[in-house]
Amino acid sequence: MIGWIIMIGTGLVSALAILAFAKGRRQLWQPVAATVVLAMAGYAWQGRPELSSSEAQPIAAERGAAEALLKMRSDMDQNFGVAKMWLVTADGFARDGSYSAAAGYIQAGLREHPDNPDLWSALGLVLMLASDGEMTPPAKLAFDKARTLAPNLPAPDYFVGLAALFDRKPDITISKWNAVLERATPKAKWRPAVESQLAGLESLLAGAAPPSPELKN
Repeated sequence: MIGWIIMIGTGLVSALAILAFAKGRRQLWQPVAATVVLAMAGYAWQGRPELSSSEAQPIAAERGAAEALLKMRSDMDQNFGVAKMWLVTADGFARDGSYSAAAGYIQAGLREHPDNPDLWSALGLVLMLASDGEMTPPAKLAFDKARTLAPNLPAPDYFVGLAALFDRKPDITISKWNAVLERATPKAKWRPAVESQLAGLESLLAGAAPPSPELKN
């Protein structure tokens, strides 16, 4: 856990330096994403539309980015026993970018265990990865089902918030991540990571806000 926190902090500093000063930030997006989820989120919100376009790349094109997202979801799982036997294999497919295979394997698990929130949450993330970070209707449906079955499961709101950030709606992200933290137990192993990401996002927003006009006498 200490290593994870250090990675978040180091990644934030590196991401801010890259995104603030580098000219070709779009080309640097994948290396930053592979380093830390927060850096990936920061670029999605801070991207510069005036730069020349480049071919779109999946958010998990770099193995490390997918690994980070899958680890976050795994840490947030409620470990309902039977889910793990399906998720170990499905996560392996997802790490290799085989999202169709991962989704198919999870759906096979859901046919046997339709009321397992961890499986629904995992399906939502795989569908989100397959759509380059977009919260498509099928992904939203999967996260909504997971939330209905386990209202305190953090993954649905966390990833809905992340997708909102990709869609340049950071206010929704902050609201969702705050809600996740409010429901978290003090010793939740994913809590320090989300707290660090939320603090980093709020710092980015504060730094990008226009200065307040001086009051006239």
